[in-house]
Amino acid sequence: MRIFPRNWKIALIRTGCVVLFLVIVRVFFIQWFRAFGMSMEPTIHDGSIVLVNKIAYRIKQIQRGDIIVFRTSNRPYVYFVKRVIAFSGEKVEFKNGKLFINEKEMDEPYLEENGDWDVEPFVVKEGKIFVCGDNRLTSWEGHFHPQISMKNIVGKVISCR
Repeated sequence: MRIFPRNWKIALIRTGCVVLFLVIVRVFFIQWFRAFGMSMEPTIHDGSIVLVNKIAYRIKQIQRGDIIVFRTSNRPYVYFVKRVIAFSGEKVEFKNGKLFINEKEMDEPYLEENGDWDVEPFVVKEGKIFVCGDNRLTSWEGHFHPQISMKNIVGKVISCR
């Protein structure tokens, strides 16, 4: 019984091509991440694996409600998973747990409960987007609510398990 095929050079080249293809797909197109924390519950649970399309926003524009993976400038090796809430120049406010953008109440069908946040209005800075987790039952102060730069977005979540 042979361990290696008769033409081991061809087998080695084929294996190398498959590995190269997988590396290219992971680096440029699709990547998985493990979500830690409860900020995106009930949509994404602690320990879930999310699959991210890294070229989605090169093809089409980011939409309100998209779930994205991003990093921050001060912690470039830590990745976060949040939902896109508002865009540059928009006024954001939370009243009794309800989200208002430009003084219009927003429907958030992905939330099970609104919580009771009361947050003074603020305007999303130029070149930034505002993201937030789906778990609004925790306190506002305990939540991580950045205005992130578009250049720090890794991609759009396309699946989670």
